[in-house]
Formats: sequence, structure tokens, C-alpha cells
Amino acid sequence: MTKEGSMKTPKLKPCPFCGGVATPVLGTRAGLFIYYVRCLKCGSTAKLCFVESGAIAAWNRRTP
Repeated sequence: MTKEGSMKTPKLKPCPFCGGVATPVLGTRAGLFIYYVRCLKCGSTAKLCFVESGAIAAWNRRTP
């Protein structure tokens, strides 16, 4: 069992295209819950994933 707050969500890198702030988004597609990360400035997105940590990792691997 882990202590409360000991599991941290990875930090999102800035958008590789405009340098804007990004945020994780929970949505649905074909009746399934999916996560993705979207830039709040230019609207670019990364790969759709079934878990938030996967979406964040996909975003952080992007290069301009």
C-alpha cells in the first residue's frame, strides 16, 4: 500500500510546436474512455491512450 500523494503524475513538457501549456484530457471514442494531451494554445494533440500516464508519456516523447 502506498502513502497518499506518493504516486506522482509525470510533468507535461511544453508544446513542441508553440511552447504552450498542455493538459491531459479524458474523452470517449466508440464508447470507450480515452486520454490524450492537448496544447491549450495551438490545440495540437498526441496519441490516444487508455491510461492517462500513457498519454502523458506519448506527449513528452514528441519532438518539434
